[in-house]
Amino acid sequence: MQIRIFSLLLLLSLNMFTANLVYAKDASAEKLVTSYIKSINEKNWSDIPGLWVKGQRDELIDFFNNKQNKKQMVGIFNIKKAHLVASKQIPYEYGQIYLPSRYIESFNAPQIFYVAVDFKVYKEDKYHINGVNYFFIVTAIEDGKRKIVLTPLVPVKSLISDGYGFGTLDEKTFDERRLKFVQ
Repeated sequence: MQIRIFSLLLLLSLNMFTANLVYAKDASAEKLVTSYIKSINEKNWSDIPGLWVKGQRDELIDFFNNKQNKKQMVGIFNIKKAHLVASKQIPYEYGQIYLPSRYIESFNAPQIFYVAVDFKVYKEDKYHINGVNYFFIVTAIEDGKRKIVLTPLVPVKSLISDGYGFGTLDEKTFDERRLKFVQ
């Protein structure tokens, strides 16, 4: 009887430990997503490359150090304010169809977060519009830490029709609102 109780307690402890590990992974990924958007909002440009995988880090450092990018408000410099409105993890098996194939096999334990970020921008373009923007933040484990791999735009209408949307009116019109800036 004591052995049975001990076994049951051990099994229960292992289950709790495993559940906490799963939660910790999700918590670290969610924290990474939040930190990234917060760094953009606070214009902590020097913090951003450290959130990304090594393969992207040097490119980001070069981008941030390029005075022309800042002067011309290119890319992330075009964002006045950024606020994370919503975030949800979607199944990697589903989301990978919207990722460039070179990323699919090359990273450890990838996770995809579909995010809604409210931007205030200096000049609207096909990548950033005023109001809520929708895109993926793809993360993976590198050197034991979760890092950002890429942040692609996605076909929002497809995500909505497949049941992965947030269900908001502005989400339903995002593709049309953004496409008017595509040349």
